[in-house]
Amino acid sequence: MTQSDNRTVIDFRKRKFFMMTRDVVDKDTQLTKPVDIAIYAVLCMYADNNSKDSYPKVETIAEKARCSERVARRSLQSLKDAGYVDIIERRDARGYQTSNQYVLLDVDLDTDRPK
Repeated sequence: MTQSDNRTVIDFRKRKFFMMTRDVVDKDTQLTKPVDIAIYAVLCMYADNNSKDSYPKVETIAEKARCSERVARRSLQSLKDAGYVDIIERRDARGYQTSNQYVLLDVDLDTDRPK
């Protein structure tokens, strides 16, 4: 029996997983830094399957993407500028910012987009 005969098929029903649009990795030309794709992947991981929104802390995003908070903030802005996410500031009754809501936007990479 060879080593390859001992392998098993991954059963995603037993393990947590998330989906991310493959075109972001394959076709995108606007995201020039690998960390931008990592940050986008983290947002996909936390996004609700129906509403496509999420509320992770910047600290959590940076930790999961293995970068600093400063780099994560810059990357989030790059994703917003490229039209991948919308960032909505959430505020309490007094007007103080409490958190951000990140909404994944539908991006069609098959069409020409302005640079």
